Amino acid sequence: MKRILILGGGFGGVYAAIYLQKYLKKAIKNKEVELCLVNKDNYFVYQPMLPEVVSGSVGIFDTVSPIQRLVPKTKLYIREIEKIDLENKQVVLVPQFSHAATPLSYDHLVLALGNITDFKDNAGMHEHALPFKNLADAITIRNRIIDVVAAAANESDPSRRQQLLTFVIGGGGFSGTEVCAEVNDFAKKICEEYSTITPEDVRVILVHKKERLFDHELPESLGNYAGKLLAKRGVDIRFGRKLIAATPEGAVLDDQSRVLSKTVISSVPSSPNPLIADLNVAKTHGKVNTNSFMQVEGYDNIWALGDCAMIPLVKTNDFCPPTAQFAIREAKQLAKNIKAELKGGQKQSFDFSAIGMLGALGHRSAVAELFGVFKFSGFLAWVMWRFIYWLKLPGIDRKIKVAVYWFLDLFIPTESVQLKLSPSQGIAQLHFEPGEVIFNEGDTGDFLYIITQGEVEVYNKQGHLANLGPGQYFGEMALLREAKRNATIKCTKATNVLALSKKDFGTLVANFKELRQNFQETDKLRSAK
Repeated sequence: MKRILILGGGFGGVYAAIYLQKYLKKAIKNKEVELCLVNKDNYFVYQPMLPEVVSGSVGIFDTVSPIQRLVPKTKLYIREIEKIDLENKQVVLVPQFSHAATPLSYDHLVLALGNITDFKDNAGMHEHALPFKNLADAITIRNRIIDVVAAAANESDPSRRQQLLTFVIGGGGFSGTEVCAEVNDFAKKICEEYSTITPEDVRVILVHKKERLFDHELPESLGNYAGKLLAKRGVDIRFGRKLIAATPEGAVLDDQSRVLSKTVISSVPSSPNPLIADLNVAKTHGKVNTNSFMQVEGYDNIWALGDCAMIPLVKTNDFCPPTAQFAIREAKQLAKNIKAELKGGQKQSFDFSAIGMLGALGHRSAVAELFGVFKFSGFLAWVMWRFIYWLKLPGIDRKIKVAVYWFLDLFIPTESVQLKLSPSQGIAQLHFEPGEVIFNEGDTGDFLYIITQGEVEVYNKQGHLANLGPGQYFGEMALLREAKRNATIKCTKATNVLALSKKDFGTLVANFKELRQNFQETDKLRSAK
């Protein structure tokens, strides 16, 4: 029995399984072929509708479909991948409910691992920026908006209230622009529930390094229309600028300007999946090079498609863009080519021209281009956007649910209900820029801080007290005494710290007597100084 192993549960991976089930139906039934799919989640996310989860225009689970239901003849492994071993033709899965890894051999391997939002080269982004890539990200962003608006409604300090109601979004492509529009609409709608703040208090800043929105995806006229429309709704668009860092207090742009905000969202930069980066195959810009049949260069049994693949288009002498409509068509042709490889038929080169591109702008408006000729904007484009994506939504049950949700959304006001599922983090990693204050004298003691990189200055009303560097800690005095902070901590360099909450600090010193004594001795020495 030949095993076809698919890695990834996005558009490329799931639709490859759907079409392989269709074209190899008899071989699967006769146990000549086994289809396997590996994905860390058991659901498929319909990405185009994900921004509407943020605003609640669709239900949280209406944009996802169980993979097993979509591909019932495929064996599903809901696991993380530890290693792809091309030499031994196997994929190793991380242990689950045991300490033993699971090796899966294959006869044909399909790489559909997509890409990731990678903040590794941007200081503090990993710790303080919210990515927008999957369902969990959309729920996290929605919860954050509800949190900061509720906090702003009870905040008496005008500058702090403005910081809470300021939202910074990085990236002016489809994901960044669409989530920006939804954040702008949703935050302003929630403000109407409170008497102490107004929708006009909301400030949304979209940072884009190019000179117009949708610069890669849509014609200049539609990109300009989108920019003007969002600006008209109060969005502050910073063209020619790039989001380079984030801290607990806000965002840092490439011109070194800082924006005070408690909500920084970014859909860029996208980087190859680490599993793809580690593969010893030919790559261009981190993507796997394939021939026109979607076979990885140098292999006849390894295939790649979607965002992780560099697939040439024969007619245009270009490469496939990373969009859902291309991934679905790639999956169909790839399934036919694998069948040809197994049955001895003729493989065909992949070729496809985009039917159109659509981008939602919130508030029942959108932009659309069809067949490279027809351009639409405003309400008509929004109706087209909803209708086309609704038609392509997999599963009749999801179509019915989304249609009902959209209908009710016309009459029922937006609900600011949170769904918090993540456990609280015991130790948080924080990044601060030079000149930023971690806490002020007189603040409440809530965290113990340990410096891993950088330097801070300690001072109070009487003057300078000390400078602390890597390996040193601060903040323990207020926790031990259950008192206010007796000094201000200001960063003199870019600084990374580990923050241990007051509750976890209390648990730690309560169970380790010697550790508590060490903290108390340090407290006495610092008090004496």
